[in-house]
Amino acid sequence: MQAPHASAFRIEGSPNPLPTPITDPIHKAVFPYRVQGYWEGGEPVLLFEVHAQRQPLYAYAERACRLLFACYRLAHTRLGLEHSLRYGRTLRVFLMTEGKPGAEQQRNLLYLYDLHKRVPPREWVRELTHEYGHWIIPPINSFVEPEAWANGDLGERWFILHIFEAIRRGELEPAILMGASVEEMEAYLKRAYTPLVERIAREGLNPARWRSRQRAGYEEYLALALYADRLYGSERLGRAMRIAGGVEPDDFLNGLRESLLERETLTLNLPANPCWVLLPKGLKAWRLVAPSGARLTPDPKRPDWVRVQTPARTLTVRQRNGL
Repeated sequence: MQAPHASAFRIEGSPNPLPTPITDPIHKAVFPYRVQGYWEGGEPVLLFEVHAQRQPLYAYAERACRLLFACYRLAHTRLGLEHSLRYGRTLRVFLMTEGKPGAEQQRNLLYLYDLHKRVPPREWVRELTHEYGHWIIPPINSFVEPEAWANGDLGERWFILHIFEAIRRGELEPAILMGASVEEMEAYLKRAYTPLVERIAREGLNPARWRSRQRAGYEEYLALALYADRLYGSERLGRAMRIAGGVEPDDFLNGLRESLLERETLTLNLPANPCWVLLPKGLKAWRLVAPSGARLTPDPKRPDWVRVQTPARTLTVRQRNGL
């Protein structure tokens, strides 16, 4: 598939009930309303089917379809990810008025429970981006808490960040947030994203936290992945995910190292001065290109981590075996 464009996305649906209601595969509940989202970059591809149990949820089904396509476009163009061919690239979403509050994802089925008009729009955004993260982002698991699989929380933070930034650049309309305000999303990021990235910038990867399978290790993985996105860019993060070769945190870390070593030259977007950066094999493998006055100090206990001091916003390094 070619890179999707917003203009190539088509929504089909009607607030009138379907002639034959849909029965979901797991709960066997009846869904009379449906919205379908197609990408039309060539042969139309059905990316999303959003089903609603009640007519008042139809408008939310349309909004959910648009939000999910915005997430798909980001994941596809920036991380190089795609919907699974195993399910014909179609994700089926069920908006239920029944069940306990929450959401879950199984195979290509995504369920949101206990939905009604009183659900705050920010929760729609958070739940949808979280569960879509479980669907499209390669998994890292083995954690005991807060949940075994961390790709949902990573997706939630990553998608909200990049949607927020796209709105600020004028590339997306605020309406994509399903009624949530830009200010609410900014407050979410200050709470759920910024502290993680700032900690890695300030300390680098903490080996004790990284080895934990409790919340500390879970959050250290999130922090490293989000920091890699900030520092090296989404392309390197996506490449690390795709070549990780396993579902353990160390598999992702190895994938990140390999992803960085694939580039002869790296330009890093520095979030602070000073800050810690991961350079695989350390300074013996890299030399400074710019700015000339930057100070790079290796950590003797963590050979891959280097402390960077420079007021510049970017740092360019080149592998020593390069040109």
